[in-house]
Amino acid sequence: MKKSIWAVAALLTAGSAWAQSSVTFYGRIDLSVGSIKDNGTGATSNKLVNNTRGQSVTRMFQGGDGGLTTSRWGLRGTEDLGGGLKAAFKLENRFDADTGASQDPFFKGESSLSLIGGFGEIKLGRSTSVYDDVRAVGQKFDVFDSAFTASSNGVFKSGGDYANRLDNKISYYSPDFGGFYAGLDYSFDEDKTKSADRYALKFGYKEKAFEIALGYQNEKDKGDKYTVLAGNYNFGSFALSASYNHRNGAAANGDDNEYAIGVAIPVDAWTFSAGYASSKTKNSTGGTKNAKAQGFALGVTYALSKRTRLYAGYRDVEVKNNVGVKTKDERLYAVGVRHDF
Repeated sequence: MKKSIWAVAALLTAGSAWAQSSVTFYGRIDLSVGSIKDNGTGATSNKLVNNTRGQSVTRMFQGGDGGLTTSRWGLRGTEDLGGGLKAAFKLENRFDADTGASQDPFFKGESSLSLIGGFGEIKLGRSTSVYDDVRAVGQKFDVFDSAFTASSNGVFKSGGDYANRLDNKISYYSPDFGGFYAGLDYSFDEDKTKSADRYALKFGYKEKAFEIALGYQNEKDKGDKYTVLAGNYNFGSFALSASYNHRNGAAANGDDNEYAIGVAIPVDAWTFSAGYASSKTKNSTGGTKNAKAQGFALGVTYALSKRTRLYAGYRDVEVKNNVGVKTKDERLYAVGVRHDF
């Protein structure tokens, strides 16, 4: 009763400003059970019990390492400021649903504040880089852009070491110009002893069934520059996505050329998907080959409702060094369930 009285009092005192604001609590839980095995010779994975090579390990995965997506919860909201101007915020926590542990930082997914109007959107804080937005365009139909996606877990070297989220960031997102859009990120290093700011750009075109985009990201602190050209098309009976990625790396990191393609086929409540990815790394100075990798993946989902899906996935990853030795030879199988709320 006391809680109800306080709630009514808050509504009465907030007045019209309260009525023009909205806050949404949302989230997702994703868990799977499966098996992982790596016969390669490289550094062992923390997914393998006791770091044992060549041993198949059955375990529970949280969505980020053996499912569709990382589990999360968050708050997002908007306030109408009048004259076509809105304020918006988003706070998103990522957590490991198999243990309940929160990932670091606490609002790893996003912590941002925006002003939105006819000019587009200006966003401050931590959020996904516009370069990562373009990568997602090219992976949209590649086994659900998930842990099963063919380019994940070492196939795309650039996929594992670029910053998919930027801190201390100011972003600008343009309004839609007949399907055309653009975005810009600038992330401050906040260190007077060095120049290690990061920035990213994207340009694209999107209509109902088709999207194509170009992205670029410069990470001065590492000396790496990333470029991605990505697109997808939904034909109705099936959908395709594809991407080309290039990293111009510092001498110690090498240069990468990477390709990926994916297909998704919906059949009633089912969606079947497959993907293939390939990459080659060359020495930044001499042009000699350092490594090559490829990945193949299969997956299927079944919609129990609009918010709950069952799924199964398989991913096969192979990475070789400059003399042809397999440093990674990994197989992942898993079945799971994802629920959105």
